[in-house]
Amino acid sequence: MHDDILPQAAPPRQRSLCDLPKTHLHVHLDGSYPLDAVEALARKSGIDFRVPEAFTDVWAFFDAYGQVPHLVRSLDDLAMLCRALILREAREGVRYIEPAIEPQLYAPRLGSLEQVTRAMLMAFAEAAADSGVEIGALVTINTDADFEIAGELARIAAKYAGRGVNGLGTAGFLEPGNLRRFRSSAQIAQAVGLPVISHAGQTGGADCVEEALDELGATRIAHGFRAIESEDTVKRLADDQIVCDVCPISNLRLGVVPDMAHHPAPKLLRAGVPVTLNADDSLWFGAGVTAQFEVARHVWSMTDAELAEFARAGARATGMSLATREALLADIEDWIR
Repeated sequence: MHDDILPQAAPPRQRSLCDLPKTHLHVHLDGSYPLDAVEALARKSGIDFRVPEAFTDVWAFFDAYGQVPHLVRSLDDLAMLCRALILREAREGVRYIEPAIEPQLYAPRLGSLEQVTRAMLMAFAEAAADSGVEIGALVTINTDADFEIAGELARIAAKYAGRGVNGLGTAGFLEPGNLRRFRSSAQIAQAVGLPVISHAGQTGGADCVEEALDELGATRIAHGFRAIESEDTVKRLADDQIVCDVCPISNLRLGVVPDMAHHPAPKLLRAGVPVTLNADDSLWFGAGVTAQFEVARHVWSMTDAELAEFARAGARATGMSLATREALLADIEDWIR
């Protein structure tokens, strides 16, 4: 589904992008399940599930997004989808992944917030053992809807810190999102050493990126590409080495960038901002993490050395184990050598 983005006669290259060792840091669990697994669940319920060819705007996407959680009728269904996602990621060369999980999309229908979270983490642990992919979930607060349960989500994240959870995320449809309301939740996670990763700088501008840094103490920004609108914000990100987890194909599909050739990610990278490439919601956009690197190579004309820097940024940015980080960085060097 991403062939229309790439040049029709892309020049051949020696190095395989699928073989490039990667992290995947901006991946929403509920928007990234493998399509065949979701279709199988839908058939069990007699539902004809289809992914639209295109979305008219970001709001049409948000309306569609809620369909998939309602296809999940049991914790076993949920576990199956979690395992299927990780096995798919392993085939794309992913060594470490931080799926953004929202147990509130399944609770209380399938159990309490903690019961649903625990089911996800158990499925991830099984998939990690089968695939060799290290997994650190981000318990994610929807800043549009989850104020009343934000503290509980943060406490669950803190309880499972280092036991399958590697961070607290915030995500929302609206920017700015009045993030100050969630400061106490962020502090619960930060008190046990968990980082906060906040969505900003996609539908909102550089001021929203600043809000996430100032109000929540975010150490990574999901999206963040609109920081390019402010020289001061770009300098702050570069000086503090705040990583932006960008999702180019998602941005194009949702119409938040006018065309792929002018996506700000290369400018951010060349300004010294650490940038990672991610799929966001591969179920809906038909493109996984490797496809984002294809865009960087063939549309942005980035060198393999620059592609390797995207991968290094992911290895340096996360709560992965030291052994995984060292092996990942070494394997990236082997790929570029």
